[in-house]
Amino acid sequence: MPTGKSLDRRRAPGGPAPWERSDAWQVALKLLAVRPRSTEEIRRALRRRGFPPAQIGTTVNRLAAARYVDDADFARTWVSTRALRGAAGPARLTRELRAKGLAEEDIVAALRGLEGEWNVAEAAAAAARRKLKSLQGLPDETVRRRLTAFLDRRGFAPDIVIATCRDCLGETRDPET
Repeated sequence: MPTGKSLDRRRAPGGPAPWERSDAWQVALKLLAVRPRSTEEIRRALRRRGFPPAQIGTTVNRLAAARYVDDADFARTWVSTRALRGAAGPARLTRELRAKGLAEEDIVAALRGLEGEWNVAEAAAAAARRKLKSLQGLPDETVRRRLTAFLDRRGFAPDIVIATCRDCLGETRDPET
């Protein structure tokens, strides 16, 4: 090999195409061994690796038939893990699941499944209390602005953001400072 040239590991000159080197089924199983994935995430990963659409479709159908992928179950697990950990509000969870290619009905069902065990206002308050630790010593207006932006990015509704900021800042900060 000439100096300064790098070897393309995906396909050596005259070598087999990606779908000829490995089986899409095996690649998909390896992806699922790392973490649960949605059907669309599997499709995208296989597409990136150069598998033809027909083989991708066959592999995804086979995975679904074997119950290795189930978008409704994936959505429920994703939502409960992220919500109960306090990492995200409903709007952010919805955006994340849409980005993962889930159907709207699976997203709605997953969020509805949390209604009894997850209080969005309490989750926002817990996230705000954690964030306030890093905002100590800053001017009140800066704290309010940053806390509001933080909760908004986390996907909490505007009314919950306003109420949470009012409650947390009223409890933790003297209005005269």
